[in-house]
Amino acid sequence: MGILLAISIGAYLVLIIVLCIGFYKLPKFEQTSISPKTRFSILIPFRNEEIHLPSLLHSIRALEYPISLFEILLINDSSVDDSVAIIKAFVQSNSDFDIKVISNNRQSHSPKKDAIQTAIHQSHYEWIITTDADCEVPPLWLKSIDAFIQKKKPKLIAGPVMLKKKKHSFLTVYEIMDTLSLQGATMGGFGVNSPFLCNGANLIYEKNAFSHVKGYEGNNHIASGDDHFLLEKFIKTYPKDIQYLKSQEAIITTTAQKNWQTFLSQRKRWASKAIGYTNPFTKVVGIIVLIANLVLSLFFVYAFAKALFPINISHSTSFYIILWYLTILLKLSIDGILIFKTAIFFKIKQHFFWYLLASLSYPFISSYIALSSLKGGFTWKGRSFKR
Repeated sequence: MGILLAISIGAYLVLIIVLCIGFYKLPKFEQTSISPKTRFSILIPFRNEEIHLPSLLHSIRALEYPISLFEILLINDSSVDDSVAIIKAFVQSNSDFDIKVISNNRQSHSPKKDAIQTAIHQSHYEWIITTDADCEVPPLWLKSIDAFIQKKKPKLIAGPVMLKKKKHSFLTVYEIMDTLSLQGATMGGFGVNSPFLCNGANLIYEKNAFSHVKGYEGNNHIASGDDHFLLEKFIKTYPKDIQYLKSQEAIITTTAQKNWQTFLSQRKRWASKAIGYTNPFTKVVGIIVLIANLVLSLFFVYAFAKALFPINISHSTSFYIILWYLTILLKLSIDGILIFKTAIFFKIKQHFFWYLLASLSYPFISSYIALSSLKGGFTWKGRSFKR
């Protein structure tokens, strides 16, 4: 147990240190005064989102960007609630906006990939932006993206995503810590020129480049991964033209899950795409994190059992136990640095006080999600998916 713990946590520490370095190296983008000129097609798939759509549409209405330079395509994925009626009412009262509701053309096992491809075929502008119906966009979102495109000339941009503020509960603070961890790792990967994560709730890319990499061809049999698999294709084809927009003006906020069942289903959906990873760095990161969490979970169980049933141990064994605890403390410290710095960027550092509680439960929850996703099935928005 001791050797396995030392090796797994050691590899994990090296990984997190590298990501911390990457986070520091990735520069913040400061928007300069520049005339907007980039034209965007904003794609938003939705399925039964009547609760969230009013907030999203209100945030779109507040965008500070020339209306003539963007269109919005909302893709209806077989909604049975009042989502379409809500959008139509918004369109009627905001006739100056170019907004369309289109129906998803199902072609594969992945409804969201189908929705995005359906909309891309009907889009008019050269840059595609994807976000989700349970999100809100900031007023300077498009201005920030436009300035970044004009200055950096990328082919794909990953943007920041964070949870909306919500009443405190263990689920909420855990999800915030988990999201901070993912966002910090995303920035760290981009900072060391080894991107391996992005979020489809804030993803921007050239339409011609999407066609050049053949979109989702080769992975649309996997229900999840509309963001990750596209990132992998861009890495192969445009390795120097993939960038992260580290700007607080570009932060999209999304809704936290309402209960543990939906949270676990969401994370299983995300984890289920791992079978299709082709990027070696992504595979290495996934393996290191999984093994570290599994070993750490076993050690916590072992330590708890020792506390309940104390026995006499030798001095040498006592030394190794102390060493293990110090190793775990070092892990928590390094993780904490990355998460705290990420929390500062997102201006939610007050939530960091919950870090210790979330981090102690994280190995168990993460291991459960990873192992249960190996079964290949999950339920999401009323649909059951299998590999």
